[in-house]
Order: sequence, then structure tokens, then C-alpha cells
Amino acid sequence: MDEIYHPAPDVHVLPTTLPIGPAEVLTVNAFVLAAQEPVLVDTGLGQSGDELLDAVDAVVGLANLKWLWLTHDDADHTGAVQRVLAAAPQARLVTHAFSAIRMSTWWPVPLDRVHAIRPGDRLWVGDRTLRAVAPPLYDNPMSVGLLDESTGSLFSVDSFGAVLAAPTQDAAEVPQDALAAGMLAWSVMDSPWSSMLDREKFAEVLDDVRRLEPSRIFSSHLPAASGTSLERFLDVLSSASYATPVPAPSHTEFTAMIEDMQAQLEAAAAAG
Repeated sequence: MDEIYHPAPDVHVLPTTLPIGPAEVLTVNAFVLAAQEPVLVDTGLGQSGDELLDAVDAVVGLANLKWLWLTHDDADHTGAVQRVLAAAPQARLVTHAFSAIRMSTWWPVPLDRVHAIRPGDRLWVGDRTLRAVAPPLYDNPMSVGLLDESTGSLFSVDSFGAVLAAPTQDAAEVPQDALAAGMLAWSVMDSPWSSMLDREKFAEVLDDVRRLEPSRIFSSHLPAASGTSLERFLDVLSSASYATPVPAPSHTEFTAMIEDMQAQLEAAAAAG
């Protein structure tokens, strides 16, 4: 896991950088929301589990964690979910009902600790209300993001993610053209069905996001971004409906990708 940072007084980002090509990386974020009843949003990659638990313990204390908001049950969001629930006995698992049921087919989800959530629902966490929202693009139909109604922080799940040339802690540090290209590449790869969208209906979906008026955007796969970026971000998502889906790598391409990833990881280990 990379260095923890906090772009807002009450939000701590727990990032991991995942190399995905010879010169490209993808950020995988978990978040701690330091509410009166602390909230962990997702649990990152399995290989970062030890560091994630240590980070949560350092930020709010695992014994004090009250909520684990699991945006969906993909592997890059559930890497340490079992360990967090075991180490944080007060925490309840907030997630889509079907995510909880599906996960229970491969690990013993404590269903009595599940708080089922769906878009439009609200959760009171001691000093603020979190509103469940549907992300405009997703790779898992059970994805549920959240809006902190007290601050306007929007946790947008996979939406607004981007493939980048290098890790950073602020999306504003990425040149606009590079950020737009990386976000479009991720959108088309993560949500290949976007090319089949009814564009008028999708425009309504993007208007729903616009009406949230987020002050900051915390995507699972992007450095923290201020709300001033929203219109540019929505323009990129809108353009995804015109883009050509990216074909899956062939075996030869896959082998080359793995070799590149391994080289990047070895170089990072040597530098660290």
C-alpha cells in the first residue's frame, strides 16, 4: 500500500498503485471517513491487507470502527473484508443485499451484521447522514456509492477512475488531456456496455450526478479530485457512449503485460 493521505480533514485515502502496462498504473483506493461513527469504504487488494488494517487502526482504531461500507463485491474492493470484520467487532457491513448473499457463497458472511443498502437509502453515522447513490458507470450492477450530505464528498465507486502514467495524490496534478484520455480508457474498459447506451437516458443519469453538487470526488480508481472537476468528468463519461470497446488482451499480450508488471514491481521494490 502507498502512503496514506487526507485531502479533506475527515477523509483519509488508503491507496495502492497497481501497474497495468509498461507505462501505466491504476490506483486502487479504500477510504476512511472520520465521522463520529467511523466508516471504512472498501478494503482494497488482498495483498495489502496487513497494511490496510494497520492504517485503519492508526487513523480511527479498529475497535472504534462502526461501519464498513462495501461498494460492491469485486476482488479489488473486498481484499481484507473478512479480516476487517474480525478485527473490528463493532463494525457492521453496509452493502447491497445481493452482494452480501453472493459473498456468502465463498466465505461465511456474518449476515446478522449486514446492513443492506440501496440507492436512495440514508445512513446516520453519528454526526452526519450518508446517502447511498448509484454510480453512473460500473462493472458490477450491485455497486452502491455514497454522498456525505454534510460535506458534499462523493464516493463514486469505479466511476471517474483513470489509467494514469504515474501515481499522484491529486487529480489536478495530471494534465487535463492526459486525465481525460486515462478516464475514457478506464470507462470503456471497466464498463464496456457504455457503447450501447441510450444517450438521452444516460444524459439524465449524468444530470442526476450533477444535481448532487459534490464538493469532492473520491473514486476507487482515481486520486482525490475537487468538485470543480465535475463538469469535465461528466463530459468524459458522456463521450464513453461514442467510444469503441477495448478488446480483451490476447494470450501473447497478457504474457507481455505480466512481464511488464513484474518488472515495475521489482523496480519499485529496489527503489524502496
